[in-house]
Amino acid sequence: MSSDYKLIINGDDFGYDFAINKAIFRSFQSGLITRASLMVNMPGFEDAVDLLRTHSFLSDKIGLHVNLTEGVPLSAPIRNCKRFCDGSGQFIFKRQQPLFFLSDHEQKVVYKEMIAQMEKAKRCGIRLTHLDSHHHVHTEWAIMKLMIRLGKEYGIRQIRLSRNMGDRQGYSKTIYKKILNSYLKHVAGITGIDYFGDIDDLIGFMRTSPLKGKSIEIMVHPMLDEKQDLVDLDRKNLEEKLERLIDHRYTISQPEL
Repeated sequence: MSSDYKLIINGDDFGYDFAINKAIFRSFQSGLITRASLMVNMPGFEDAVDLLRTHSFLSDKIGLHVNLTEGVPLSAPIRNCKRFCDGSGQFIFKRQQPLFFLSDHEQKVVYKEMIAQMEKAKRCGIRLTHLDSHHHVHTEWAIMKLMIRLGKEYGIRQIRLSRNMGDRQGYSKTIYKKILNSYLKHVAGITGIDYFGDIDDLIGFMRTSPLKGKSIEIMVHPMLDEKQDLVDLDRKNLEEKLERLIDHRYTISQPEL
């Protein structure tokens, strides 16, 4: 890697619905994001697939946004698992408490759902390049192990780190995140990123830490406001938020390994 920093700007929730797909596509066109993560069990999936098939510049810029917290699962067994689904078979897992262990049965049904989501994308001809998750569910220790297994089974060597920029976490969470990220990088060998967070995390990080030689991923959640302007999750103008960060000499879609 060169001495300059590398910055990935990832648009989360591609496939969530038609409006978010439109926002993510416009973000790509405007150079505001360098890649996106696809939800395969949500109403906007088919529309997202149509965009991918008709716009070749999106190739090799799409990952799987594993979803265990919203919508309806693709596989039947997890629908009867009370930890993750309600009586109607809808996802209800909210990460209210740390999840260090899953029973053998829970591991099997969660992994089966991960496989189902991966296979649905593959059947549509999508080449997935990275893995992350809705509501960061893969940063729960018990699920992270399954995510690593998924990545290795499908030859995907990029899994999103747990957030390690910003000051919105206490001492115990900071230690946990360091252990999880170290495991991903040094034991599993399945990430090429040094730091992960959102726009505000990176702005704060830049004030105190040099970026030289680092690979950084930030997430954004492009959406459209009532005027059809691009905004982020906080409803602030996305282009204005990113303008001080984007230097296309340094933006990339995938890190070097």
